[in-house]
Amino acid sequence: MWEWLRITAEKPSLQPDILFYLGNFPITSSVITSFVIVLLVLIAGFYLRKKVSLIPSKWQIAVESLYDSTLKLVDQITANRKYSEKIFPLIAALFLYIGIANLISLTPGLTAFSIDGKELFRSPTSDFNTTFALALAMLILVQIESIRDWGVWGYFTRFVQIPQLVNSFKQGIGAGMVGIVNFFIGLLDAVSEVAKVVSLSVRLFGNMYAGEILMIIIMAGFAYFLPAVWVGMSIFVGIVQAIVFGALVAAYYTIAMKGAEEVEKK
Repeated sequence: MWEWLRITAEKPSLQPDILFYLGNFPITSSVITSFVIVLLVLIAGFYLRKKVSLIPSKWQIAVESLYDSTLKLVDQITANRKYSEKIFPLIAALFLYIGIANLISLTPGLTAFSIDGKELFRSPTSDFNTTFALALAMLILVQIESIRDWGVWGYFTRFVQIPQLVNSFKQGIGAGMVGIVNFFIGLLDAVSEVAKVVSLSVRLFGNMYAGEILMIIIMAGFAYFLPAVWVGMSIFVGIVQAIVFGALVAAYYTIAMKGAEEVEKK
């Protein structure tokens, strides 16, 4: 009786469809979608750049307001304007790319495009390969910046605190025992740096993949009313996840810099 209210759909697989190979590198539906997103952002960027004027249009005012809001958010995380200005282009790019990637699956008819029965487009953030690559690239970049800031030896001794351990024993047995504890904490910090990659990637992938599954369940149960509410919720969650990912990268960057100690003291 209520079958007309239902929409049937297949559960999305964990692995995206492989469309073809470029050498030994598989080109998947999520990779194609990533290229489309990058292309759209580049076109929009060139268009908006040409439209910039001393007398701003409504679109220019909106973009400038978004710029100011994002910079203020990064300022709140870093508590250092120098760091904010340095990392802002990266964080803004993350917000933009991840936000669009999270929401692109809501585009009507997008999943209808296929080649030989394989879907042509898939949300990049519902593919763990994409989220893991993003998280790994961001953490590698943070470590490189940390090495540049601390120097190779200073960076190494943040995690393997041999000099600090020797100096603590020079101050006495009690201080030496504390130094041993700090030494093992430093090793745990090294492990936590690796764990950040897993944490960032799994959080984003889990939320977006689960969102696709829930959408199918809702469509299968009640297609014409609840989906409107769920789409609104999906837009909200997609934007929040983009902000969370970028904010965490900004926080990891700030913690990895020397200035983090000064911020903590304040």
